[in-house]
Amino acid sequence: MTTPHPTAQSSTYPATHSPATHSPATHPPASQPSAPQTPARQFAALRRSFGSEWIKLWTVRSTWWALSAAVVLMTGVAAIMGGDFAGDVEKGEVTDGTSMGIAEPAADAAMLAQFGLIAFAMLAVTGEFGTGAIRGTLCADPRRGRVLLAKTLAVSAVVVPLAFVLALLGVVAGDVTLGEYGTGGTTVEDVAATIVYLVLAAVFTVGVGALLRNSVGTLSAVIVLLLALPITLGAERSAYLPGGAGLNLLGGEDPPYSRLTAAVLFALWTVAAQLAGYASLRRRDV
Repeated sequence: MTTPHPTAQSSTYPATHSPATHSPATHPPASQPSAPQTPARQFAALRRSFGSEWIKLWTVRSTWWALSAAVVLMTGVAAIMGGDFAGDVEKGEVTDGTSMGIAEPAADAAMLAQFGLIAFAMLAVTGEFGTGAIRGTLCADPRRGRVLLAKTLAVSAVVVPLAFVLALLGVVAGDVTLGEYGTGGTTVEDVAATIVYLVLAAVFTVGVGALLRNSVGTLSAVIVLLLALPITLGAERSAYLPGGAGLNLLGGEDPPYSRLTAAVLFALWTVAAQLAGYASLRRRDV
């Protein structure tokens, strides 16, 4: 009788496919889970996006031209309006009083000075869509909501201090040109209202720019909403539109609500424009 070979049973399990051993080539290691998006990480990402947008703003000539235009318009128009009122008083052509608050020319001049800030805010968004640079921006930060927020914060960081300077320049120009016919009145309230209006107009424009993605379309839409409709429809019919709220915030004649209500209403329209811009940016491809 022949004795079975001691390795006969193990021949059914080749050594290269032993169940106790696994080749690393045939069994790759499990993928590592991605790091959680903690608030600290999200803030760091937003800070990087903000820094990128801040650099972009100051590396194009349009920023300097637009902001310079706002300064010239505010100072020049406020001086002209104050001088015209003083001249009319001296000629006896004024029938509704012989004095004017020194901040009133600034509030009126803001309606023209805002276009410098509108152009600045518009180009901060639509300029990248026009050149195609938005693709690089979204590759660097694919979170489109964060990109829009970073652009809004960068624009606001420029407009807030500049609006304060513009309001003061308008008050100084009004005080100088009105001379003895100028009064203090509600100067602090007028200055605050002018600052809030200019900031909201710029942020509103950022939202409209993200929605329309076109410079001409954005500028046309903002002009219609903030200026043309109040003039065309009248103060009463446009009171609850963005432009009507803005005019009442600046101190329109016989407003249907307080300045605080006007500021809240204009702010709500600004939030709506931002949300519409975010929805467009998220759903539409670039």
